[in-house]
Amino acid sequence: MISSLAETKVDALLTALDEDIRNSESTLSRLDVLRSLIIKRDDVALEQLLHDLRHEAESRAAGAQRREGIRNELATELGCDIRGLTLSTLKRMLSGPRRQAVADRQVRLQSLIAQLKREYALTTALVADCARFNRTLMHVLFGLNVKGKTTYNAQGAVSRQADANLVNLHY
Repeated sequence: MISSLAETKVDALLTALDEDIRNSESTLSRLDVLRSLIIKRDDVALEQLLHDLRHEAESRAAGAQRREGIRNELATELGCDIRGLTLSTLKRMLSGPRRQAVADRQVRLQSLIAQLKREYALTTALVADCARFNRTLMHVLFGLNVKGKTTYNAQGAVSRQADANLVNLHY
């Protein structure tokens, strides 16, 4: 059984975890918005999203510090090392509704982290494809390639590009 002070700290940690869950859900939503704005090429909305993210970063950092402070106090109260105080460890120390609450938060956070990893990978792939496409356009339009390129059409026929720019930069 844990002390009433430790139970209070667990309740504070649960509140901090709820904030982390809300932040993760917000991040998932923002990644969706980011991808759609990149596809639409809405520069004004992208700038607004960047501004909002910078503003939120401060509050998220403060929330992370708050959570780590609560975790540190809880580890001290329970007499364990802070590095060893994970949600799994805490769950084993608790009983009743608090144990179930910690388990619920743990499952939800694990699910959100898996979603965030997937969405991050999709967003990274989109940005990389956009950069590659833009680079290719620059090469075709302005002839930034020194060598000619060999390309293949759908039937497999070879086509070679030999110094054929669409825009001549030499006047």
